Amino acid sequence: MEDAARVRDRLIMAILISAVIHLIVIMGPLGPMPPTPATRTAERPLALNVQPASPADRPMLRLVAGDGPASESARSSADPAPRAIDGTRDDDARARYLRDWIVHTESRGNRAYPAELINAGIRGRVVMAITLNAAGEVRGARIIGGSDNPVLRRAARSLVETAAPYPPVPEAVLEDRDTLVITRSWSFGGD
Repeated sequence: MEDAARVRDRLIMAILISAVIHLIVIMGPLGPMPPTPATRTAERPLALNVQPASPADRPMLRLVAGDGPASESARSSADPAPRAIDGTRDDDARARYLRDWIVHTESRGNRAYPAELINAGIRGRVVMAITLNAAGEVRGARIIGGSDNPVLRRAARSLVETAAPYPPVPEAVLEDRDTLVITRSWSFGGD
Protein backbone atom coordinates (compact mmCIF):
# COMPACT_ATOMS: atom_id res chain seq x y z
CA MET A 1 0.00 0.00 0.00
CA GLU A 2 2.84 2.23 0.76
CA ASP A 3 4.08 1.93 -2.86
CA ALA A 4 0.70 2.93 -4.29
CA ALA A 5 0.63 6.04 -2.09
CA ARG A 6 4.15 6.96 -3.20
CA VAL A 7 3.21 6.57 -6.89
CA ARG A 8 0.09 8.70 -6.38
CA ASP A 9 2.09 11.45 -4.62
CA ARG A 10 4.66 11.53 -7.42
CA LEU A 11 1.93 11.75 -10.06
CA ILE A 12 0.24 14.66 -8.25
CA MET A 13 3.62 16.39 -7.85
CA ALA A 14 4.37 15.99 -11.60
CA ILE A 15 0.97 17.44 -12.51
CA LEU A 16 1.49 20.44 -10.23
CA ILE A 17 4.99 21.10 -11.54
CA SER A 18 3.71 20.87 -15.12
CA ALA A 19 0.90 23.33 -14.34
CA VAL A 20 3.34 25.84 -12.77
CA ILE A 21 5.68 25.60 -15.77
CA HIS A 22 2.78 26.16 -18.18
CA LEU A 23 1.63 29.22 -16.21
CA ILE A 24 5.14 30.68 -16.24
CA VAL A 25 5.47 30.12 -19.97
CA ILE A 26 2.06 31.61 -20.73
CA MET A 27 2.07 34.47 -18.24
CA GLY A 28 5.77 35.23 -18.09
CA PRO A 29 7.71 35.60 -14.87
CA LEU A 30 6.07 38.94 -14.04
CA GLY A 31 2.61 38.25 -15.40
CA PRO A 32 1.13 39.15 -18.73
CA MET A 33 2.75 42.12 -20.47
CA PRO A 34 0.55 44.83 -21.91
CA PRO A 35 0.52 44.72 -25.68
CA THR A 36 3.09 47.10 -27.13
CA PRO A 37 1.88 49.42 -29.83
CA ALA A 38 3.46 48.72 -33.18
CA THR A 39 6.21 51.22 -33.68
CA ARG A 40 6.54 52.53 -37.14
CA THR A 41 9.82 53.88 -38.28
CA ALA A 42 9.89 56.49 -40.94
CA GLU A 43 11.05 54.96 -44.17
CA ARG A 44 14.10 56.79 -45.38
CA PRO A 45 15.73 56.16 -48.73
CA LEU A 46 19.14 54.57 -48.69
CA ALA A 47 21.75 57.20 -49.37
CA LEU A 48 25.02 56.27 -51.03
CA ASN A 49 27.93 58.62 -51.15
CA VAL A 50 29.71 57.74 -54.38
CA GLN A 51 32.99 59.46 -54.99
CA PRO A 52 35.18 59.18 -58.04
CA ALA A 53 38.12 56.86 -57.68
CA SER A 54 41.37 58.48 -56.73
CA PRO A 55 44.14 58.32 -59.30
CA ALA A 56 45.82 55.57 -57.27
CA ASP A 57 42.67 53.41 -57.59
CA ARG A 58 42.50 53.62 -61.36
CA PRO A 59 44.57 51.47 -63.69
CA MET A 60 47.65 53.49 -64.41
CA LEU A 61 49.34 51.41 -67.11
CA ARG A 62 48.01 51.11 -70.65
CA LEU A 63 49.67 49.57 -73.65
CA VAL A 64 48.95 51.33 -76.89
CA ALA A 65 50.23 50.96 -80.43
CA GLY A 66 53.94 51.59 -80.70
CA ASP A 67 55.41 54.47 -82.61
CA GLY A 68 57.02 53.56 -85.92
CA PRO A 69 57.08 50.33 -87.88
CA ALA A 70 57.82 47.38 -85.58
CA SER A 71 59.65 45.35 -88.18
CA GLU A 72 62.32 48.03 -88.65
CA SER A 73 62.67 49.32 -85.08
CA ALA A 74 62.74 45.91 -83.39
CA ARG A 75 65.48 44.18 -85.38
CA SER A 76 68.60 43.09 -83.58
CA SER A 77 71.77 41.51 -84.87
CA ALA A 78 71.15 38.35 -82.80
CA ASP A 79 67.90 37.59 -84.62
CA PRO A 80 67.95 39.11 -88.12
CA ALA A 81 64.36 38.19 -89.02
CA PRO A 82 62.03 37.99 -86.02
CA ARG A 83 58.27 37.94 -86.45
CA ALA A 84 57.02 41.40 -85.44
CA ILE A 85 53.55 42.64 -84.56
CA ASP A 86 52.58 46.07 -83.31
CA GLY A 87 48.82 46.05 -83.80
CA THR A 88 46.13 44.88 -86.14
CA ARG A 89 42.37 44.99 -86.34
CA ASP A 90 42.08 41.55 -87.92
CA ASP A 91 40.82 38.54 -86.00
CA ASP A 92 43.63 36.22 -86.95
CA ALA A 93 46.01 34.41 -84.60
CA ARG A 94 48.34 37.44 -84.40
CA ALA A 95 45.55 39.79 -83.38
CA ARG A 96 44.18 37.37 -80.77
CA TYR A 97 47.64 36.78 -79.30
CA LEU A 98 48.37 40.51 -79.17
CA ARG A 99 45.04 41.25 -77.44
CA ASP A 100 45.64 38.46 -74.89
CA TRP A 101 49.21 39.65 -74.35
CA ILE A 102 48.04 43.22 -73.73
CA VAL A 103 45.37 42.14 -71.23
CA HIS A 104 47.90 39.93 -69.43
CA THR A 105 50.56 42.64 -69.33
CA GLU A 106 48.27 45.50 -68.30
CA SER A 107 46.67 43.40 -65.57
CA ARG A 108 49.97 42.39 -64.01
CA GLY A 109 51.51 45.79 -64.62
CA ASN A 110 48.70 47.64 -62.85
CA ARG A 111 48.97 45.34 -59.84
CA ALA A 112 52.71 46.06 -59.61
CA TYR A 113 52.52 49.71 -60.67
CA PRO A 114 55.48 51.50 -59.06
CA ALA A 115 54.48 53.61 -56.05
CA GLU A 116 57.43 55.83 -56.91
CA LEU A 117 55.60 57.03 -60.05
CA ILE A 118 52.33 57.62 -58.19
CA ASN A 119 53.95 59.48 -55.28
CA ALA A 120 56.03 61.69 -57.58
CA GLY A 121 53.17 62.24 -60.05
CA ILE A 122 55.35 61.01 -62.92
CA ARG A 123 53.50 60.39 -66.17
CA GLY A 124 54.60 59.63 -69.68
CA ARG A 125 55.18 57.03 -72.37
CA VAL A 126 57.99 54.66 -73.15
CA VAL A 127 58.05 52.80 -76.47
CA MET A 128 59.47 49.31 -76.10
CA ALA A 129 60.13 46.33 -78.35
CA ILE A 130 59.71 43.10 -76.35
CA THR A 131 61.24 39.97 -77.89
CA LEU A 132 59.64 36.66 -76.86
CA ASN A 133 60.58 33.09 -77.73
CA ALA A 134 57.97 30.43 -78.54
CA ALA A 135 57.55 29.59 -74.83
CA GLY A 136 56.66 33.22 -74.05
CA GLU A 137 59.96 33.92 -72.28
CA VAL A 138 61.46 37.40 -72.61
CA ARG A 139 64.58 37.33 -74.77
CA GLY A 140 64.97 41.08 -74.90
CA ALA A 141 63.32 44.37 -74.01
CA ARG A 142 64.58 47.43 -75.85
CA ILE A 143 63.46 50.99 -75.33
CA ILE A 144 63.13 52.51 -78.77
CA GLY A 145 61.42 55.81 -78.01
CA GLY A 146 59.22 57.87 -75.79
CA SER A 147 60.22 59.66 -72.61
CA ASP A 148 63.85 60.14 -71.64
CA ASN A 149 62.90 60.09 -67.93
CA PRO A 150 65.11 57.39 -66.36
CA VAL A 151 62.47 56.61 -63.70
CA LEU A 152 59.87 55.84 -66.39
CA ARG A 153 62.35 53.76 -68.36
CA ARG A 154 63.28 51.70 -65.28
CA ALA A 155 59.59 51.24 -64.45
CA ALA A 156 58.85 49.99 -67.98
CA ARG A 157 61.72 47.49 -67.90
CA SER A 158 60.68 46.34 -64.42
CA LEU A 159 57.07 45.82 -65.47
CA VAL A 160 58.18 43.72 -68.46
CA GLU A 161 59.91 41.37 -66.04
CA THR A 162 57.04 41.48 -63.53
CA ALA A 163 54.47 40.49 -66.17
CA ALA A 164 56.56 37.49 -67.26
CA PRO A 165 56.05 34.68 -67.96
CA TYR A 166 53.92 35.53 -70.94
CA PRO A 167 51.59 33.08 -72.69
CA PRO A 168 53.37 30.79 -75.19
CA VAL A 169 53.40 32.15 -78.73
CA PRO A 170 51.36 29.97 -81.12
CA GLU A 171 53.10 28.59 -84.22
CA ALA A 172 50.53 30.41 -86.37
CA VAL A 173 51.86 33.68 -84.95
CA LEU A 174 55.56 32.83 -85.25
CA GLU A 175 55.23 31.59 -88.86
CA ASP A 176 58.40 29.45 -88.76
CA ARG A 177 60.46 32.01 -86.87
CA ASP A 178 62.10 31.60 -83.46
CA THR A 179 61.08 34.86 -81.84
CA LEU A 180 58.26 37.36 -81.80
CA VAL A 181 58.79 41.09 -81.28
CA ILE A 182 55.89 43.10 -79.87
CA THR A 183 56.25 46.88 -80.07
CA ARG A 184 54.00 48.85 -77.75
CA SER A 185 53.95 52.24 -76.11
CA TRP A 186 53.77 51.83 -72.33
CA SER A 187 51.60 54.70 -71.13
CA PHE A 188 52.11 55.55 -67.45
CA GLY A 189 49.57 57.65 -65.58
CA GLY A 190 46.95 57.68 -68.32
CA ASP A 191 48.97 59.75 -70.79
